[in-house]
Amino acid sequence: MSQNTSDASDSVLIARTIQDYAERNPIKPGKYAAKRIFAGEKAQITEIAFDAGVELPDHMARTPIIVQVISGEVDFTVGGATSTLGIGGSIFVEANVLHAVYAAQQARITVTFLSS
Repeated sequence: MSQNTSDASDSVLIARTIQDYAERNPIKPGKYAAKRIFAGEKAQITEIAFDAGVELPDHMARTPIIVQVISGEVDFTVGGATSTLGIGGSIFVEANVLHAVYAAQQARITVTFLSS
């Protein structure tokens, strides 16, 4: 029987609960607020907190990304198609692809930037 060993350097705790996100990156009235919450060799994670009615207009990422909704709901537009994503919803977008995010209600997303 093989035994796996690990230590604290093998992992990084990102968040225990949704409250960790709220405390780290409060929603700002009428705006969105982006905060990097993890930076490693293979990936970086940014959390974005949206107030209701706020849009992050068309933009691109230099690497492939995975976006996941952790609270609220967002409309995610890529390639002219809009998908409404609720809590737990996620989407993968290739590098250098134009996309936008709109939050009709307060919402939080994480964006994982993958190493290319």
